[in-house]
Amino acid sequence: MIGRFFGAVIAVIASIIAVIGMWAFYAIMFGMLPGWAYWMWMAIQFGSFGMFFFGLLGPFAMLAALLGLWSLIFGPPLWLLHLVT
Repeated sequence: MIGRFFGAVIAVIASIIAVIGMWAFYAIMFGMLPGWAYWMWMAIQFGSFGMFFFGLLGPFAMLAALLGLWSLIFGPPLWLLHLVT
């Protein structure tokens, strides 16, 4: 009896974690396109060919999209500004 109760509680907790993970995944994926576009726009504004090229390279484009999304929401980090300007 107690074993079934704890099994049901664990199943509910696992379901809640799965739903939160799914929403986080979709939020990141839908944010990556505007983040990537903002990264490319910043590369053109800064005149940084390396930054632009980084945004076009396959796996690095995903990192550039996340950094661009961060920059879009919170502003570009200082280390990035010092690196490209």
